[in-house]
Amino acid sequence: MMFKIGQRYVSQAEPTLGLGIVSEVQGRTVKILFPSIGQARIYRTDEAPIERFVLQVGETVKSEKGVSFVVDSVREDAGIMVYVGRNGKEMKESELSAKISTARPAVLFKALADDEVCSSRDFLRHEDAMEMYYKWISSPVRGMIGPRVNMIPHQYYLCYRACSSSTLPRLMLSDEVGLGKTIEAGMIWHALKSRGRIQRTLVIVPETLKHQWMIEMKRRFNQLFTLVDEGYIRGLFVGVAKDETKPNPFMQSNDIIVSIDFLMAQPALIEDLLKTNWDMTIIDEAHHLVCEDGFTSHEYMLANRVIGRSKGVLLLTGTPLQLHPESQFNRLKMLDPVRFADYNDFIKDQEAYLKLVRDLNKLPTDPNHHMSWDDLYECVPKNSQIRPWLEQENSKSMTAGEWMRRIVDGMGTGSVVFRNTRKGVGGFPKRVLDEIPLEPNPAYREMVDVAADRDLEASTDIQENGLLCTRFSDAWAMDERFVWLKGFLKEYKNEKVLLICESIQVVQALETLLLEFLGEGAFVMFHEDMSIMARDKAAANFSKPDGANLLIASEIGSEGRNFQFSHHLVLFDLPLDAALVEQRIGRLDRIGQDKDIIIHVPYVKGSGQEVMFRWYNEGLNSFGAPLMSGGELFLKYTESLIEALATPRASLENFVENVIPQVKKDCEQMRKHIENGRDRLLEFNSRNPEKAKEITDEIRELDAEPELKNLVFDSLMNRGLDVEKSSVQDCFLITMGPQVEAGSVPGMPDLAMAAATAGGGRVNSQTDLCGEGGGDGDGDGRVSGGTCMTVTFDRDVAMTHDDIEFISLDHPLAQGVFDYETSFGRGTVSCAIWPNSGLRGLMMQYNFAVELPVSEEWGCADIAGPKYFKVLVNAKGENMSEHFEDLSDAALKDVGVPQGNAAVDMTLRYFAKDGLAKARLIVSEQAKKYAEEAANAVEARSEQEYQRMNHLLSMRGKAGTSEALKQLRKNVQERKKIVANPQLRLDAIRLVVCK
Repeated sequence: MMFKIGQRYVSQAEPTLGLGIVSEVQGRTVKILFPSIGQARIYRTDEAPIERFVLQVGETVKSEKGVSFVVDSVREDAGIMVYVGRNGKEMKESELSAKISTARPAVLFKALADDEVCSSRDFLRHEDAMEMYYKWISSPVRGMIGPRVNMIPHQYYLCYRACSSSTLPRLMLSDEVGLGKTIEAGMIWHALKSRGRIQRTLVIVPETLKHQWMIEMKRRFNQLFTLVDEGYIRGLFVGVAKDETKPNPFMQSNDIIVSIDFLMAQPALIEDLLKTNWDMTIIDEAHHLVCEDGFTSHEYMLANRVIGRSKGVLLLTGTPLQLHPESQFNRLKMLDPVRFADYNDFIKDQEAYLKLVRDLNKLPTDPNHHMSWDDLYECVPKNSQIRPWLEQENSKSMTAGEWMRRIVDGMGTGSVVFRNTRKGVGGFPKRVLDEIPLEPNPAYREMVDVAADRDLEASTDIQENGLLCTRFSDAWAMDERFVWLKGFLKEYKNEKVLLICESIQVVQALETLLLEFLGEGAFVMFHEDMSIMARDKAAANFSKPDGANLLIASEIGSEGRNFQFSHHLVLFDLPLDAALVEQRIGRLDRIGQDKDIIIHVPYVKGSGQEVMFRWYNEGLNSFGAPLMSGGELFLKYTESLIEALATPRASLENFVENVIPQVKKDCEQMRKHIENGRDRLLEFNSRNPEKAKEITDEIRELDAEPELKNLVFDSLMNRGLDVEKSSVQDCFLITMGPQVEAGSVPGMPDLAMAAATAGGGRVNSQTDLCGEGGGDGDGDGRVSGGTCMTVTFDRDVAMTHDDIEFISLDHPLAQGVFDYETSFGRGTVSCAIWPNSGLRGLMMQYNFAVELPVSEEWGCADIAGPKYFKVLVNAKGENMSEHFEDLSDAALKDVGVPQGNAAVDMTLRYFAKDGLAKARLIVSEQAKKYAEEAANAVEARSEQEYQRMNHLLSMRGKAGTSEALKQLRKNVQERKKIVANPQLRLDAIRLVVCK
């Protein structure tokens, strides 16, 4: 054999490995990778037990990116097969999806004739896996099932909107602080990734958010991103000589996070970045990309060039109302340079749009109100610019809500900008302040003054935090707040309490003091000096009903964590940054919180603590209502605030009487400005309760089905893994002992990964080494040297236990089971006796996979996905499919195929030829009907996409010149024709002996 890298082979000895690809040829050996199960084999080139895999004319090719077409011809180019379809489409064999079936009818019937059969249980497991996998592929919520997130309607609707177009989204997500922009971006990414529409993703974030993004993407979306930072670069370049070409860091992984600050300091890294292309680029805190008044920041210039190399883009910003209009225009221009081409035109369009917003200020935008055409006729003024369009609109062609959304798209920025507000979304708890003024301890305060005088550099911190932020541990227990805390914890000993401090020194001082007061195990710590795994375990302990009732966290505890099972928050100190205070409260003040949030704020009278309390309470009203932006007020009053903090006894009275009233006035004006500036039409366009309910209802229905759990556990136990109930309710412990080959079970970590995690790796994989703590921290470990993972199929349990894996159709473990059970040679050929059937003779069950040549790029798998068809044919060629229900309930008995029996051999030959033709004819009729329905659905969706774009461009007078619109028009008929040609593939057979 002449081996070439990229050629495809099937193992004759191990057909269950699936479709392999030549990855390396060295001398007399060839290395073949089998991507479906993540394993490789090395063979001698002169005696390799493998067979070349070549598709024939008429069969369907499919790439890893989801592109598929019917093969019209095949040619060989430098040892690599090239498949050619209609209109000159080409695909090299190296691009074939590893999941493409290698089964052929002749191979299946030869295995049956040779008695190479599986058990009925294996056959049914393969059948169940195929049906469930195809159901997942065709699900309208594919990719939305798996994220570990609360069922918040507006987030699911945004995900739906972003993924519903045949082009990748280029959007700005600008929800108010606390509404989950990171989660929205992650959900969109996960849905697109699950649907095969994106492969390579770049996330650019501020330095302070890089670890939060790493954790969120792993914990919520089961994806371990590569963090490109100094440590990663240093490790990548180890062993690379100075005269060697250094590897491009951005080409080593498909999913990368990098901080904008790190990029700005590394010109060579920027050069590498600009050599790479991306399917999706996500930029957090995008309002820092400035391009206005003749000034363009380096960050903006870099982002603009990166976005130019990316198909999809998500810009995240929470403060669009405060943005300079020119910078906002230039950010929008990055998303859609055709629409946002001229700044002056943009300003004119915005003025017209704002007039429309004022005209429609009476339009009902309550998320629970179903907008009707009567609402529109009543609310749109007679002299409004959109009144003529309303009069002409045929209300039967679309809903009133959809028409209004198209107006927002066409006249505003609704096609690229989405914004939700807390007021518009609703469902948030009430904030209740528990003010705790404490009398100063004169002796302790004297020591604080002395310490502050001796350390002028840290004097402000000492005035605010007392001696808890110093090394004077002998005096820590005298701190007035700690004395109060001891009494508070006694009173609330049965409540879950979250305590947050800004200073790591104060956190560690409290740990020392409370160990002596409460004892070990009564509370848990959560700070940056702990490994991520240790922090996850602490959070998991805190979340358990019988776990610790107190969690003491540094500021890192306010980053991205969900502690809404608690409703008591102790702000042990108050930072200068108002955004941090809002983040802290946001850990509890979330949609779905069913109790009022009690915010306990202790402060010592006359100290810097009182200065900060009055600033936030009386000035900014932060404890009463969310503050969307306090940075401007801090800058305005910095001098007065710092002076009061440095000399509280001398400055506090003046600060309270003269400064705070002005701060309050400015803050109220700012809040009023934000409220008046609300774009209610944009908010209306950003949510659709009816559609969101459809999505969440579908997900809940899938969550409630037991079939996935049964399949996953049956498959894993069949492969030698142990599954038992965990000590945590509705959870299970999966143990992979040393007898199971490492890396052979996708979704389960191997020992090396688990060991790295236990050693303080950056991201917790919810695993442990068995015998060293157990999978869920409750002593569930059983087998020393194995790997454990605690899992649940219950979304509510997963939301309160970050350390437990949430298994859904989207999860890598479930996907690994699908890949394993549906690979060729596993569960595809069976023979069984059907006792007491009431029938006589032999029947053949034919299971067909029917696939439509739909590209994943179209985003139409939910209406034109694959289907699994089954048909029963007897030895007379009669369709016996009506007996499937009885067959599925029967207690079948596995039996071998008789060898050397002429009558049996003749019947098998009949089933292999004439019977197969009969079965194919039966299924072809069903497939044709399904394909016609799918083609019509694809046509309707393509037409809807065309009409929406046409509507948008017509309002701007650009419909006649748009190449994109012409392509959409072309797509409508082309796609219908393509989908109308179903491809049938015999997937599995079962000989049924009726008795």
